[in-house]
Amino acid sequence: MEEQSPVIQEDVNEVGEEIDIEYTTRVDYISAAFYSISAVEGIDLLMMSKEDAKKIKRILKKSVRIIDSCISEMYDELFEEDEE
Repeated sequence: MEEQSPVIQEDVNEVGEEIDIEYTTRVDYISAAFYSISAVEGIDLLMMSKEDAKKIKRILKKSVRIIDSCISEMYDELFEEDEE
């Protein structure tokens, strides 16, 4: 996969100092969620404490929700119906 750098916008505040604002793209969110799933998949939950197993399940659940949300937004943008 091709590595993308974050989008940085330079802005000037009231004092005249430049401020760098970084925006996280949906692709960044999807990648982070995918890497999170990859990091914990294959871990035997039966060999862990209940507390650690809950953490792994929570990571998986949140990662899937992030991917679902970002994909849904991208889908809606691509197949947006014109209201003309």
